[in-house]
Amino acid sequence: MTYGVQHKIVLQAIMHEGAVHEDRGKELIISLFDHDNTGRILSEINAKLRPLCMAVKCLNCEVTGQLYWVFVNTVQDKIASFHPEFSQAELALLRNIYSEIVTSSNGYVSSTFCLNLCSSLNMKLSKADAEQFLHEMVHRKWLCSKDGKYYMGVRSIAELLQYVKDTYNDNLQICTLCKQELFYSKKCSKCDATVHVYCLQNYEKNGGSGCPNCHQPISSHDQSSASSMDIECASEAETNEMTQPSQTRRSKRKHTS
Repeated sequence: MTYGVQHKIVLQAIMHEGAVHEDRGKELIISLFDHDNTGRILSEINAKLRPLCMAVKCLNCEVTGQLYWVFVNTVQDKIASFHPEFSQAELALLRNIYSEIVTSSNGYVSSTFCLNLCSSLNMKLSKADAEQFLHEMVHRKWLCSKDGKYYMGVRSIAELLQYVKDTYNDNLQICTLCKQELFYSKKCSKCDATVHVYCLQNYEKNGGSGCPNCHQPISSHDQSSASSMDIECASEAETNEMTQPSQTRRSKRKHTS
């Protein structure tokens, strides 16, 4: 089938949302093409996008495991260009949150910590405005939120991975199963192997047990001892340390590693 109006409708829907859940995408393709061969349709769309250095990528959310179709710029090598409706203070906050997530040991930061970052910005941003902004970032899939914590969203992983590699290469880990970079994972306490939550679930569904590397029981980072990023449970001394610039804390991590 040649590229036509139906393909354009699918592409426009993905571009408008930024990230479309696979189930919604399938429903759209079935209604437009009268079949569910999503792989073929996305390939035909990407063939048109390739000369423009753009693409639709299929990516799992690291927290929920759900699959999304994400519209990305394939040559993006710096912080993505967000809509001009967001202020410089809001974008500075987002950059700091990215830094904290990537350099943390757990792949997330608490919502309280994110709001407290407002006081460290060189630009004025109230906690109320920051909270509204972060809610919008979750809605647009730049961040993922669960149980009072913020994680990297599918759009950030899809579009900013090269930037993260260039900036925080020493902090990135690789999934033992899919061999792709990850931020939030389950980690083996015996051999330190790290695995995407959804990769481990698929591994277990196919008969695997325990760590894919050493076969010992594997648990989530969330079940580890108190996190240095979990400000609600931090002591006063830990809270004081956490208000320091992220670069200082990254230096401490490197010296103590």
